Amino acid sequence: MKFLCTAIMALALFALTGCGGSKSSPALPATQNAPTFSAAAVNDFVKNFSQVANDYIAAVKSKDAVKMATLAPKFNDILAKGNAAATSLKADEIAKLQTWVNTLMQQMKDAQTAAAAAPAAK
Repeated sequence: MKFLCTAIMALALFALTGCGGSKSSPALPATQNAPTFSAAAVNDFVKNFSQVANDYIAAVKSKDAVKMATLAPKFNDILAKGNAAATSLKADEIAKLQTWVNTLMQQMKDAQTAAAAAPAAK
């Protein structure tokens, strides 16, 4: 469950350092192709994490610091539930979940990097 701890730390960083870009917010590729698992609780985690990640990307792109701040507790709650649910997974499913979470976290980081590099609105 080390990946969930890493995810929590990264999300805390995202919540504290977000900046914006464009207003459009299409679904992230990793959320469109989210994996499914044998445990219903993990599938709920995937669904909820996908939604909050999309919301976070939209907040970053729109420079909505208030929205980013309100998402931090949601991320923490979702990750705690995901961590508990993941204990019921087999090793191959844990690896699949970890890969998916890492991909989503990278997409969030990339969006934040792009937003930081974007010129400021005049």
